[in-house]
Amino acid sequence: MAGLLDALRGGGAGRALGIRNFRIYFAGLMVSISGTWMQSTAQAWLVLKLTDSPLALGTVAALQSLPVMLLTLFGGAVADRLPRRKLLYVTQGLGALQAVALGALALHGIAEVWHIYVLAIGLGLINALDNPVRQSFIGELVPVSVLPNAIALNSMAQNLGRILGPTLGGLTIAGFGVGAAFFINAATFSGTIIALLLLDPSALHVAGTRPRGNVFRQIGEAAHFAWSQPSILVLLIGAAFIGMFGQNFATMVPLVAIYLVHADAAQFGLLNSGLGTGSMLAAFVMSMSGPPSIGRILLAGCCFALFLVAVSQSSWLPLSCLFFAGVGASVITFNASVQTSMQMQAPPEMRGRFASMLHLLGAGSSPIGQLLTGAVASNAAVWFAVGLNGVMCAVGMLMAGLYFLRKSRQGTPFAIATPLQAPDPTAPKGASLAISPKR
Repeated sequence: MAGLLDALRGGGAGRALGIRNFRIYFAGLMVSISGTWMQSTAQAWLVLKLTDSPLALGTVAALQSLPVMLLTLFGGAVADRLPRRKLLYVTQGLGALQAVALGALALHGIAEVWHIYVLAIGLGLINALDNPVRQSFIGELVPVSVLPNAIALNSMAQNLGRILGPTLGGLTIAGFGVGAAFFINAATFSGTIIALLLLDPSALHVAGTRPRGNVFRQIGEAAHFAWSQPSILVLLIGAAFIGMFGQNFATMVPLVAIYLVHADAAQFGLLNSGLGTGSMLAAFVMSMSGPPSIGRILLAGCCFALFLVAVSQSSWLPLSCLFFAGVGASVITFNASVQTSMQMQAPPEMRGRFASMLHLLGAGSSPIGQLLTGAVASNAAVWFAVGLNGVMCAVGMLMAGLYFLRKSRQGTPFAIATPLQAPDPTAPKGASLAISPKR
């Protein structure tokens, strides 16, 4: 771990790691995320072993995402109203308790699918707050000028965990049973909690004022603000399709592993690790790149769609791992570019709500896609369900591209990394919606 941090600090890829607070948070995050992916692997494996049902797997993933769909906008508003560091203590502690409960059920051999359904809803409630808080908290760790590099490194940590977690999860399940994987995940939450304790509060870049008043109105202001900006709306169009139809990895990877390549537990981890390897390599490249462009975002989304279709046509494990690496590289390029642009355009007091919009369109919209994937796989074929997801992602990129072309021909500038002015809450109704970039 120390060697990786030193190597990154020494190069252009690690500008944010020169900042002590971010460096500490980054190290804690890598520990915690590995456990998260270990639990994801173990949960999917447990569901399929209990039910042998693709629909049940899709249902678990949908139930876990449903609270995000319903509540993440409120989570974003809370993230803008309350100290984000303190909120992270709460969400990380609750996540550890959820993992312990699932581990105890599996260890004693009494786990039933309805237990997993209930605990999946509980984790979804936690994530509805945790994700917008974590995404917007990055803006408090570094100045705006370093934010693209910090977000890319955050994506790298997420995907290093995606590599290590599933592999360790598969080995843990094979050697010690599925319950052990849940307990290990519970222990890894200490990585983020210890990192939060070690941060220097005086070095945090906290917004001077926090929103107060009606939460519904604050959500509406942020949504209207985003809707009025073509440079934000084009991102949301693409993110909606990629999130709903493409990022159903908790459903698609197990289905591909068991029904297309006929993998065992350890090989199942390899597919997830292929996904993470491509993601991490892309995140590393992005950490050395400048602000994102519309062209990069649209190209990444199109590549993601094509790789999903390729995955649906493969029944050979090594080739599927290679295709999943392409899926991971393209989706992390898309997600990190969109997130960077959104956070750089967001006024500091709106970052939580902007993060929650993206989370809603990503994890929050996926219950629909997860249920459709499970249903199509059960009633038609797994390969058809996965391929259909790729086709729908391509449709979304086409719509975003056509919107971009239409607005460009009308003379609309697309400086998608330019900070924008927040609406003035004291202005008369309608006046605050005439937004223009800061000069």
